Amino acid sequence: MYQKLEQDFRQQIDSGQLSPGERMPSVRELCRAKKISKSTVLAAYTHLEAEGLIEARMRSGYFVCQPQQPELKLPDTSQPKVRPTPVSADQVLLDIMERGAAFDLKPNAPGNEDSASLRRSLARAQRLEGSQQQLYYDDPQGSLELRQQLAQRIAHGGASVQADDMTVTHGCQHALLLALMATTEPGDVVAVESPGFYGTFQLLEALGLKALELPCSASDGLSPEALELATQHWDIKALVVSPSFATPTGASMPEDHKLQILSLAEKHQFTIIEDDIYGEIYFDLQRPRSIYSYDTKGWVILCSSFSKSLSRDLRIGWIVSERHIDTIKKLKIVTALASSQTLQLGVSNFLSDGGLEKHMRQQRLKYRQQHQQLTQLLNQNIPEVISCSNPKGGLSVWLELPKQINTLKLYSKARERGLILTPGRLFTAQERYFNFLRMSFVHPWTAERKKAVEDLGELVRQEL
Repeated sequence: MYQKLEQDFRQQIDSGQLSPGERMPSVRELCRAKKISKSTVLAAYTHLEAEGLIEARMRSGYFVCQPQQPELKLPDTSQPKVRPTPVSADQVLLDIMERGAAFDLKPNAPGNEDSASLRRSLARAQRLEGSQQQLYYDDPQGSLELRQQLAQRIAHGGASVQADDMTVTHGCQHALLLALMATTEPGDVVAVESPGFYGTFQLLEALGLKALELPCSASDGLSPEALELATQHWDIKALVVSPSFATPTGASMPEDHKLQILSLAEKHQFTIIEDDIYGEIYFDLQRPRSIYSYDTKGWVILCSSFSKSLSRDLRIGWIVSERHIDTIKKLKIVTALASSQTLQLGVSNFLSDGGLEKHMRQQRLKYRQQHQQLTQLLNQNIPEVISCSNPKGGLSVWLELPKQINTLKLYSKARERGLILTPGRLFTAQERYFNFLRMSFVHPWTAERKKAVEDLGELVRQEL
């Protein structure tokens, strides 16, 4: 029944009978007028919302969205040199991190507020800090209650997880560190996405590992064919991969590619270290499945955290692996000893109260809208953009500028105007992606940030 209602409204929106900004009939009005159930109306509205045709406004109802901007051309599949490469961190990355601006074009402009219910949960936990329980170090594996809550949450992605196979970490980067330490030794070859997360390259450098960069599509992510070819030439010990909305491209790996990659891991006996930090930030109706959810033989280690979905200041992450759990627990003691009991208790309360799902519904809608606004701003202010990824989740796009533009040099000029760019060169251990940028839509497009995009467009044109 909801499909008919959905189709009727889609036709009215496409034909202009319902105009952008116009209020949709309320759920109650439709139930009464059409003699249908509330669940039927909500199902139709949920599908229309997922397609970006309507949006929910708090305490105001549903409204027709503005027309989506024309999509920019997608970047071509990357073509890195597929050979093991020593890694060296870039000074620009250190500069960006010192300014706390890794995801913000215009630092210190107004941003997103943390969830009020999360703050209340953390405050309640803080009040318990003086109790006897908080006078001792926590179990290095982390709070059992939190691990049980996380296991239930991970099940939403199709995976069956036991709390005993999980260790709480200080964020996803710490989880990735533990996974690499548990499965590799200095000098080993680790396959990675190209372009890939700069934090991964930092870890490889710190551990004395070699990065084997593999081609990636801006829409589908890592190429299984390239991985298969690489296994014929190098002894790969681990693959670090982010199949759901990988940074910087926002690519989402098709299910058959996940199965192909898992099959290669089983055949050649290398560990898949899955970074699932963006898995909760999806724009479609359903959360994508993790590679871990398909694994039955223990070749996948799952890593994630709340730093992207809840708050970057919330350094609570987790790592899941039945095969390596004993080694991981020992490494946790060496690298961090224990996790904050106060934070764990606060997050556990937040999860048990259902706060996360409510928060994420709001965040997904907001990020989808902010992504659409970014596309509009790029079309209006930087027509020189040659191509740009079109993610279905995550927090960033990967855009290509004319080849004569060096974004490392552009970074210095932008900084003089108070702008912080994230140059493409940071997302590789090779001399590549000099004319690429990662841009984020994590923050609302305030007047300051819109002006920042205008200023960036001026800087780009000065370089041509």
